[in-house]
Amino acid sequence: MAQTMKQVVLAAYAQGNPQPGDFRVEEVPIPQPGDGEILLKTLYLAVDPLLRFSVDETVLTGGGRAELGQPMIGPVVSEVVTSNHPDYAAGDVVEGRSGWQEYAVLAPDQSDYRGPPRKLDTTLAPVSTALGALGGPGQTAYEGIVNVGRVTAGETVVISAAAGAVGSIAGQIVKVLGGRAVGIAGGLAKCAALLDLGFDAVADYKAPDFAAQLRAALPEGADVYLDNVGGDVTMTVLPLLKRGARMPMCGFIAYYGVGMEGPGPDRLPGFYRLIMNKGLEIRGFAGMLAGQKGLEDIAGWMKQGRIRFAESIVDGIEAAPAAFSSVFSGHEHVGKLLVRVAHRG
Repeated sequence: MAQTMKQVVLAAYAQGNPQPGDFRVEEVPIPQPGDGEILLKTLYLAVDPLLRFSVDETVLTGGGRAELGQPMIGPVVSEVVTSNHPDYAAGDVVEGRSGWQEYAVLAPDQSDYRGPPRKLDTTLAPVSTALGALGGPGQTAYEGIVNVGRVTAGETVVISAAAGAVGSIAGQIVKVLGGRAVGIAGGLAKCAALLDLGFDAVADYKAPDFAAQLRAALPEGADVYLDNVGGDVTMTVLPLLKRGARMPMCGFIAYYGVGMEGPGPDRLPGFYRLIMNKGLEIRGFAGMLAGQKGLEDIAGWMKQGRIRFAESIVDGIEAAPAAFSSVFSGHEHVGKLLVRVAHRG
């Protein structure tokens, strides 16, 4: 094994949306595990939109914060290389938050509030799915559709950012439950990919006739709106919601680079009128994930062929800064965007 490794560190806090230049790649010695510790080799790392909050100079949302000059934080799938802990053995594959680096040492008994690294069943599905369909995004999709959205057969559900990791799974869960899934995505390729995944209708928010496309896709309105974005997309959706519609809100990427007070005009008055006039039920649920049941249900549906996992993979840890930045600039990737750092074995 090599004596040094590469890691991606935060070089500057983001001014607006993250840029590749906010990070730098460094070469450092590979750490060695002590008593009760394990040495991990990173296989895949996720460039989740929610990591945006960790690179704000002023903490606005959440508790995780990356420090200048330190490896970028985030979820990864790793292989245990060396173990000095009784619960882990060399060759185990785990999911945790060891960050953007080729190797990491963790002490499972001293893990943060997320708990020790999660050991994966490598026979269930590709290990990369632990960062997507069988990880946080899958749990979030399940929570939004099943528990918060309470979708039932025959209902129409509209999903923003539907070609992303959460949205692409959420739409398929709607179909499993007997609902009608309408996806909003940017560009013809993404919209076509959603139809291929089984969505009933799509609307391209980048198209000049987006509002007309959405009205055509929702001729009788929507019972549920899974909101991942906020902004102009959500303002276009809101008038098409039925009275008493439910709105699970698990993201607002349109405002991730904005402070507590964004630029005008102030659209809150119209928003409040819509809430009252339509009797909307709006609930944010960040961090309120579906737990093990959600993962077990999704795994079962995958085994039955009722849910497919969409992934887009770029290679090399050096690709992480550009991949992460692309999440906020209308990239063309469909499903979960991952960086493959190494192969198993």
